[in-house]
Amino acid sequence: MNDNKTGFFSARVPSTVVCLRLAVLFFLLLSAVLVQATEIEPENREQRCRAELMVALEDGLPGIEELWLEDSHEVTKWLAGRDEGADFSVLQLGSWNRKNGIIPVQLALYSGDGKESRRWFKLKVSGKKQVLLAQRDLVRGEPVQSSDFVTCLVDCRKLRRGFMDYIPEGMIYQLSCNLPAGEPLPSNRLQPYRLIKRGDLVQVLLQQGGVRINTRGVAMGNGTLKEIITVRNPTTRKIFQAQVVGSGKVVVVY
Repeated sequence: MNDNKTGFFSARVPSTVVCLRLAVLFFLLLSAVLVQATEIEPENREQRCRAELMVALEDGLPGIEELWLEDSHEVTKWLAGRDEGADFSVLQLGSWNRKNGIIPVQLALYSGDGKESRRWFKLKVSGKKQVLLAQRDLVRGEPVQSSDFVTCLVDCRKLRRGFMDYIPEGMIYQLSCNLPAGEPLPSNRLQPYRLIKRGDLVQVLLQQGGVRINTRGVAMGNGTLKEIITVRNPTTRKIFQAQVVGSGKVVVVY
């Protein structure tokens, strides 16, 4: 009888120890999960904050590529002390200073009781803009066209004024300043190139049905490519309108 009892209790003791060990292991795992969740919450909030700020920046800074929010520490610090249930939104963006990368951003925080608080932050942002760079040394007043430039992405901190990122192919322009090779094309330095000047003797083409007539005329004004100018026939003194199609060349339109 005693032997059986001893055997019974001997069989139960290991099971109890195993259960205790499993319980301890469960509580340890639960504690680790809770600690990890506590640590992740601020990280998730920071990630969400950065994501919303990036969306607002991309909408407010069109044409800027490789846009990057370098520092949002002050924003996340401001949000960290708020109620976890509070929500926030980006209200407006100020003017971006490309030289130092600073852009003012106004945020609104909405608490669970319906209260709203607003605050401005100065965020540092970097990005690149697509611009045209001169492929050779360009001289003031000489004719230039799209083939004289190449499109490149340039750090916005190096662009302190407006620069062009596109000019139509086939159009001819001139610069109001010298532009060294590798320099971006300023938007206020490009002008249509005069292919015809007032008083020039121009070649006139008249096409009507299957009839094609070439003659001469005197330009009554300056003309750039595709521009309509007034031309006078030096013999008949007749005035007509013609479109500039090349250097010293026009086609009668009516």
